Amino acid sequence: MLIYNPAFDSYHCVFRILRLLSALPEETYDVDRVRILDFYLLFPSTLQNVRFPKNAVRYRRLIRNTQNRYDRIQDPRRIFDRLEGYQLTALRFLAGRDLIDPKLFAAQKVRRSLARLPHTLVDAISEANSRDSELVALLTGPFRNLELYGATGLRGRTQLFEYRVAKISSGS
Repeated sequence: MLIYNPAFDSYHCVFRILRLLSALPEETYDVDRVRILDFYLLFPSTLQNVRFPKNAVRYRRLIRNTQNRYDRIQDPRRIFDRLEGYQLTALRFLAGRDLIDPKLFAAQKVRRSLARLPHTLVDAISEANSRDSELVALLTGPFRNLELYGATGLRGRTQLFEYRVAKISSGS
């Protein structure tokens, strides 16, 4: 039996990332931040395990009532790790089409380019974002403004992967 899961579809990932980039202010973002935001756009019910910042507590009630539309997630960190290849493939595709800045992507950064999207795609993104307006507002608002590193940063609050910055030894 063949089962389709949008989580492991690079083209669906391209669409999700474009959804996020269309709702985010035109800034440069770390690839890790985009990956985390994409994970929660895909699996909003896993936000129940996140320590919310004070300015996002009002979203907590919304998240409690959210059902996962794809699968029940037993180990979010494992699924997040498994998604990495699909997410990076999607980002490489976007960079290859100049929909994100390829030079910035080579430096592990993401910034939407000025390239125009087809009207049908813009309409689909708009429709999907309006359907999930509260979730998109949380991800592109309070979660966008969090520092990435540290115990109170996005990586630390989500526990999807190590949140500390590795120290480079001087070799002495």
